[in-house]
Amino acid sequence: MADQHLRTGPDGPSGPWSLRRWLATFSPRRHRALLAAQRRAEQAEARLREVIDILPEGVIFLDKSGRSVLWNQRFAELYRSADLLVPGERLVDTLRAGLMRGDYPEAAGQEEAWITERETMLSTPGGRREHRFDDGRCLMFEDRRTSDGGVVGLHVDVTEMKQQAEALEAALRRAEAANQAKTSFLANLSHEIRTPLNAVIGLADVLRRDELQPSQRAMLGTIVDSADSLNVILSDLLDYSRLETGHITIREEDFDLAALMDRIAAPYAERAREKGLEFKVDIAERARARVAGDPHRMGQIIGNLLDNALKFTREGAITLTVARGARDERYFFEVRDTGAGFDPADAERLFARFEQADGSATREFGGLGLGLAICRQLATLMGGTIVAAGQRGRGAVFTLTVPMKAAAQPAEPEAQDEPHPFTRTLRVLVTDDNATNRKVAELILAAIGADVTCAENGAEALEAVKLGRFDLILMDLQMPVMDGLTAIRHIRAHEQSAGLPRTKVVVLSANDLPEQLEASAAAGADEHLGKPIRADALISAIVRVVDSDDSVGLDSTVHSA
Repeated sequence: MADQHLRTGPDGPSGPWSLRRWLATFSPRRHRALLAAQRRAEQAEARLREVIDILPEGVIFLDKSGRSVLWNQRFAELYRSADLLVPGERLVDTLRAGLMRGDYPEAAGQEEAWITERETMLSTPGGRREHRFDDGRCLMFEDRRTSDGGVVGLHVDVTEMKQQAEALEAALRRAEAANQAKTSFLANLSHEIRTPLNAVIGLADVLRRDELQPSQRAMLGTIVDSADSLNVILSDLLDYSRLETGHITIREEDFDLAALMDRIAAPYAERAREKGLEFKVDIAERARARVAGDPHRMGQIIGNLLDNALKFTREGAITLTVARGARDERYFFEVRDTGAGFDPADAERLFARFEQADGSATREFGGLGLGLAICRQLATLMGGTIVAAGQRGRGAVFTLTVPMKAAAQPAEPEAQDEPHPFTRTLRVLVTDDNATNRKVAELILAAIGADVTCAENGAEALEAVKLGRFDLILMDLQMPVMDGLTAIRHIRAHEQSAGLPRTKVVVLSANDLPEQLEASAAAGADEHLGKPIRADALISAIVRVVDSDDSVGLDSTVHSA
């Protein structure tokens, strides 16, 4: 009977696992091969587990039903579930059991919402996701489908990386705030120093119009040169700070290159003659063109190079040469002098901030060592380069190369330098909270016979305009009670509402950055001059803004006195 049961078995007499069939097919040799294959498979699995376990990332394998098949120690550590993971259990059920057990009490009693209670899940580029836990941990994971429909999950602890990124971001914000505070401080410092400096230079210009003895004129020249040097230092400090924070941009406008070079070189030519130096400007015919670029920054670079040449040259000559590339739109500006020069090995170092050709305690020439650093940064912003060459005691050569396209607009007729005769005296309203600056403006305007009224702030200027008519308003910007820009806007609104003609407004301010010039124009100013103000610059500005048909009297013989 037993034999009958074994023979038939569950698969019947012909079933594959009947005892007789198994005995008929059994072979000790085949059995050994099967055991060897099993051992190899076990060894391969053991090696795979060892490889997976030494990985620094958490790894888990799930079948197509989401049941845990294999995971490494790191995965259990990341999810703090070493005693919960069981082969064949669904991973979500396993982790939820841990939550319900109290490992994550904040999610107790929750069902499918356990993930959102326990963590914040974020999508990231590349299909990756992030888990951010309440305890501050952050895990990034990526799931890949296997060939049989299961999942291989790779989980990485990015907590430290996130913390470092957040710390760097906070440090960047602090650095930006510090840079902004530094820029604001330097801007205020510049304004506060330029205000009295304006009086020094303005009064010196007025004194130059008087008959002076040679010794007095020489002392006056020293005063002006010293004031100019202080003004350059302030400008360099402010510009360098703004370059560091990326607040300087290159603007493009059409201008006559040769005219700009002549205008920039003119004051340096006068200073060179006073020192007994030969000064030449050589502009190639091909370079005498209207171009599109930033004339302000171009003038700043060339002016700095000429100023350095004058500073370091006691005898000989200074030459400014301008040329244009034969086949492209590159322009070359070369400033050559016969001065102190420098060692060739120091050429590149000169363009580093706070560096100078002579940095010794006994150095003869002053300065902060920022000018050339600013020049190089500005040249780079314009898509150009600047290099230096020289020999100690045999002079130096600085070469600026800048690409500039041809101007889009044709040249406009040039304004006359000398004022046209007018039929009556200028009535000018001078608005400035500094009494000395008001006095300087009065003295300069007295040279053209103007009738001057003064106001100490924008509110007084507005009241003066409402009470009487003026041909011109000189307006400071930083003032108590009402600032200059607000006053200009109120004056324009008053003129429009009352149907009055537009009064010319020239801003005189120590704030002369490009965006501040734009703010003045937007408020309704006709021109913006930066302090310190020179007498000839102010009078030239007045001539430009006052039209010849305004029936305003201006005696050109007084102007030239």
